[in-house]
Amino acid sequence: MGNSESALISEKQLEIYQLETFFTRKEILHIYQSFENLNPDKVREAFMAGNYQVKMDYQEVIQLAELKYSPFKDRICRVFSEDQSGDMTFSDYLDMLSVMSMQAPKDLKAAYAFKIYDFNDDDEIDRTDLDELVNRVTGFRMKTEDVDGIVDEILKECDMDENGTLTAAEFEDILHKSPEFSANFNIEV
Repeated sequence: MGNSESALISEKQLEIYQLETFFTRKEILHIYQSFENLNPDKVREAFMAGNYQVKMDYQEVIQLAELKYSPFKDRICRVFSEDQSGDMTFSDYLDMLSVMSMQAPKDLKAAYAFKIYDFNDDDEIDRTDLDELVNRVTGFRMKTEDVDGIVDEILKECDMDENGTLTAAEFEDILHKSPEFSANFNIEV
């Protein structure tokens, strides 16, 4: 990273970003560059003026390599967007990548994964959420009865209190037993 990126972010702001994330100064500057590339004039102008809260709209954000092909990009943007619009500031983007980094603890990843998969935002993952999850993962190519069978199996295996929903605690417990989860919820910077 050259001095041009670091000149756009004050030393004080870089320190704040380091304290709030699992990233080093160098990683933050690298992440800034990918954010800036979405709309260079808009971002550079705002950062030069000390406005670190400039927002990229959802359509710009989903062009990021980390999101472009994700079947959950709309949910990820919404969950990590401070105002839940899907539009993101650099801080929102940095938070998203920090949670998905190798350095983030598994329980933090689990908490955000729960929010992403809770499509109806009712603080539980129910049959409707699981249907949506399975359909998105499979590209909406499965028959309804096959999706229902998978959802039934998930609930049978994971719904400890057998109430037809997964709580955040049940979800986290399942993920702690699944080593694949951490591997699939990481983004390299």
